[in-house]
Formats: sequence, structure tokens, C-alpha cells
Amino acid sequence: MTPADIPLQGDFSELGLPEILDYLKTTAKTGVLLVRNGTVTKTLHFKRGIVVFATSNLSEERFGEMLLREGKIGRDQFDEASLHVTRGKRLGKILVEMKAIGPKDLWNEVRHQVQEIAYGILAWDSGSFQFFEGEERTGENITTSLTVPELLLGGLRRIQDRTLFERRMPTLDVVFERVLPAHRPQDLHFEDHEKHVFRLVDGKRSVQEICDLSEIGEFETLRALYIFFTIGYLHVKSRKDRFAEEQRELRDLSVLIKSYNEMFSFLFHYLLREVGPIAENILEKYLGRLKAGQPEIYARVTLRSNGALSEERLIENLKQIPGEREALLVQALNEYLYSALLAIRRTLGAEHEHRVYETLRNTRRDLFREPA
Repeated sequence: MTPADIPLQGDFSELGLPEILDYLKTTAKTGVLLVRNGTVTKTLHFKRGIVVFATSNLSEERFGEMLLREGKIGRDQFDEASLHVTRGKRLGKILVEMKAIGPKDLWNEVRHQVQEIAYGILAWDSGSFQFFEGEERTGENITTSLTVPELLLGGLRRIQDRTLFERRMPTLDVVFERVLPAHRPQDLHFEDHEKHVFRLVDGKRSVQEICDLSEIGEFETLRALYIFFTIGYLHVKSRKDRFAEEQRELRDLSVLIKSYNEMFSFLFHYLLREVGPIAENILEKYLGRLKAGQPEIYARVTLRSNGALSEERLIENLKQIPGEREALLVQALNEYLYSALLAIRRTLGAEHEHRVYETLRNTRRDLFREPA
């Protein structure tokens, strides 16, 4: 047996339908994909990687039942046409002869039926598949021409089960890069929110970071990313090492705290020189107010003997905060800085406040940038 004779088969726990469809499209296969889920059996017929026909044993996905349910024909028309169905005469032809639908409607509805059958399979979270390669006569004179990207785009938009995207997405740590396929799918129209998510992919952000930045919520963001991934607009570039990323971030935050602590120590010693040991009590009072107002940053943070804030405790608090931490830290440290300046103003007067402020502004220009 050659590799070409080995059937493509398995279950959806090993390989998702989007991946199977993409393989059949990429390899331009001709044949029949048979899928089963419990008592439900469906087929998708391929010709050179294009879906041309589909079948289903679900009564609601039969041609006449779909027309009836969607109000395209009436019950009387359906019942009358059904009486005349024979092996060589299909329901669609009879309905056209009855003028219940037009020839154009017939082709459109066949296409719609194929879409509905395929969309239903995409929502399955379990089942088995087997692909039989080779030309096969469907017995159908009316076929359609649906590309795999069209089916994926339409079908995945309908899915409301978040867990399906979570299972099929290659982890939230993955980093995507944008890649336009060599043979770019035609007639794909993306919604504005999908384009928004696509633009957030920069080859650096992880899926989780994109979800955090997106304005449409994690579920819709995952759906959009999965759509672009399955139709070939996104490739996996790398995976982020969360531990290494966090360690780098915490090191950067530690450097930032040290910079501010230099200023805090200067202000403490200035106040200490002017009022003596009471300086520590004054600054502790202002720090206490920040602890009450911002416990996520300042909980159990203490004032050291040199007037600096306890760096280790600040870092431990920051570890518990998800998302963007640098902006929160800068805001919190600035509030303590302004509190210390206010303490000097109230204790020593505005002239002393102005003097220490100008000293800090001239010596720490990196932290006192003028607004652009």
C-alpha cells in the first residue's frame, strides 16, 4: 500500500475540522469527506479542494425541509412536490416545474444547503472523519462551488461555544504574525471588529495580550484570531515564555523603584535636617493614606531608615496585579512623591517645596519630562 492509498481518518480530538478542510484545500483533493457524530452522518464532496456538494441524514438539513422552514415554499407546495419525487426526479426540479421557486433560486438554495450542512459540522466538539479520495458520482446534476475559506469564515462566526476556540487555539501564549496567503482567498468580507483584531497582531504580542488590548472582549477576540489562523492569514511565530517575560518586567520595575527611591531619600533627609526625627512620622502619615487608598500597590510597604520605600514589598504587590503594571506603579510612586512635597510645603513652607522640587527636576530629568 502506498501513502496515497492510506485513508485520511481519525477523530476530532486529534484534528479539528478546520485543519482537515485546510489540508484538503491545500492539497487540492478530490473525494468525499465522511463525518460522524453519534447517529448523525454527513458528507462533504470535494473537487480539487473545492466543496461542490454535501449530504446529511438530519431531517432539518434536507433540501425541502430547509425551504419550508425558511418560508421559501408553503406546506401545500412541499406536500404536493413530495408526491412526485422519484429516483430520477428530484424535489428541486419538481418545485421549479411547479413554479414554486425559480431556476436561480434552486441553485442558490443548493449552495445554502451545503453551507448549512458544513456550518453544523464546524460546531461539533467530537466525532470521527474519513476521507475517500477519488472521483465519485454524486447523482446530482446541480452542484455548487464553495471554497474552504468561505465555509470557515461563515461557519466559525456562528459558533457560540468559547471552549471550542480555546481547545483549537495553540495556547494563549502563542505569538502570531500576519501572512497574506500566496493565493489570497477571494470574496471574503471581514467585519470591522475582525479587522481591528487583525491589526493588533504585530509579531510580538501573545494571544492573551491581544485579548487584553482588544475592545470587544476575550471570546470575540479569540474567534477572530482563530478565523484568521484557520484561513491562513496568521502563522505561529513563537511562544512567549511567561516566566522569563515576567522576570524581565519585574527587573525593569525594580530599576524604576530605585530611581524614585533616590528622590524619596533626598526629600526625607531634607525634611530630617530641618525638623529632626519627626520627619519620619510626617512621611509615615502620608504613606498611610496611600496604603488605605491603594492597597494593591502599597499594602505592607514601609519607610526605610533612609527614607526609601521597601522595594521588595512593592515588587511582591505588583506580582499580584495582572496586565499592564508599569503605568500603575508610576502613578502610585508619583502620588507618594507629591505627598512628600506636600508634607514639606505644609511643614516648612512653599519656598522649601519649590527649592526641593527644582533640585529634583534638574537632577532627575528622566523622571521630570516636560509634556510634549
